[in-house]
Amino acid sequence: MSSRLDPSESFPDDLAELELPEVEVLNSKVHRELEFEYTRNGIPAMETEFRKEELTEELDRRDAAADKREAATDERETA
Repeated sequence: MSSRLDPSESFPDDLAELELPEVEVLNSKVHRELEFEYTRNGIPAMETEFRKEELTEELDRRDAAADKREAATDERETA
């Protein structure tokens, strides 16, 4: 098992179906791949860039949902 996710390796079609730890591991692997590609080639592969964007959007979506839940909980506690 590699600590990077090569563009030729499979990637989930729907990140929303994964548990948060799985998304975090993918995010780490894609970032490591980006670093590797920049070091080796000077630029990242297009597929790696797309994957990074998908992961960023998914993690941002999850953070926003968690923030809403936390705000709702805080609101109930102060009411």
